[in-house]
Amino acid sequence: MRTSAAAQVAPSKIRAIAAIAEEYPGTLRLFYGEDTLPTPDFIKSAGQRAIDANRTYYTPNAGYPELRAAIAEQVARLHGVTIDPASEVVVTASGMVAILLACQATLGPGTSALVATPLWPNISAAIRVTGAEAIEVPLALMGEGDSLRFTLDFDRFEAAVRPETRVLALASPGNPTAWTATHEDWLKLVAFCERHDLWLLADGVYERIVFEGNVAPSPLSVPGARERTIIAQSFSKTYRMTGWRLGYLIAPPALTRSMTQLHEFVVSNAFGVAQEAARVALREGESFVRESQERYARHARIAIDRLRRLDGVDVPEPTGAFYVFPRLRGLTDSYAFCERLVIERRLGLAPGAAFGAGGEGHIRLCFAVDETTLIEALDRFESAWNEMKG
Repeated sequence: MRTSAAAQVAPSKIRAIAAIAEEYPGTLRLFYGEDTLPTPDFIKSAGQRAIDANRTYYTPNAGYPELRAAIAEQVARLHGVTIDPASEVVVTASGMVAILLACQATLGPGTSALVATPLWPNISAAIRVTGAEAIEVPLALMGEGDSLRFTLDFDRFEAAVRPETRVLALASPGNPTAWTATHEDWLKLVAFCERHDLWLLADGVYERIVFEGNVAPSPLSVPGARERTIIAQSFSKTYRMTGWRLGYLIAPPALTRSMTQLHEFVVSNAFGVAQEAARVALREGESFVRESQERYARHARIAIDRLRRLDGVDVPEPTGAFYVFPRLRGLTDSYAFCERLVIERRLGLAPGAAFGAGGEGHIRLCFAVDETTLIEALDRFESAWNEMKG
């Protein structure tokens, strides 16, 4: 019997490492992209009030109007861009659902999408679920030592685009690379998409987790970008709400109408309690966001300084998100290496091979943990790497 394109999507190598870790108690679980601290109390209290107010019924497919208005207000405050909450915002049951809806609304069998990798593998998977082809275009790794950086390579994009290509997908700040697009990068990306008549699908879930300034640059601020840009967002990372499963989309009105209808057939609507908690997070969460930014920047510095002192380890400078993505010279099988780390050192990291073209030879370490755990993880990694190097 034949199966669908969706049924043939490969499983995640990150989840595979996590499954191995379940067999080895005491493993430090730095493979997931998740802060180990709980959702802050002011957000949990808002959720409890929403339960007491019976926000437990079906909600509008596009989300509560109050939350959509709060999203539009934040976009105006952070990026100086006015969007219409009624026609340009769709609240979704997670950032992953936002990405899936964007792919379903723009792609299908016989089409393709360019994907700037290394990148969270679920984006390429969502493209393949629609029956489209994900064409992975690796970022360039430039410089050396402290100046090592990921950067866009437009020659690679030009060489990869095809007549049937409909979308260019990327994330900024990036997972796992911690690369962040500048305003100039967005100008070039929008121009490229205009030239080839592509949708620009921008995963912005880490836009508030940056180490310079208060927010990452957005394509929404580029003149002419709005008519072809889809922003996929989530409350998971900025507000430590991973388990609440809430995200949103910003897109042109014609596309949001399609994605709102598609939401009905994926999960119907986002949970009302989570929506009310998210509204409070947007309205009252700025001091919490600043504290998180400071904590992540401190942890990033600890990880970078420790890893850069190791022979054969090159660490691209992270500018956002909560990862380091070091290149381990001579490593050709990152999955096998991460498997060994779990079994022999009780250390769980994500293999670079999980993140597509350009990822092999790297590992991803999530530093959104307490400092004691982070330092212990770095100790275990240093011991394992020095033993491997002999």
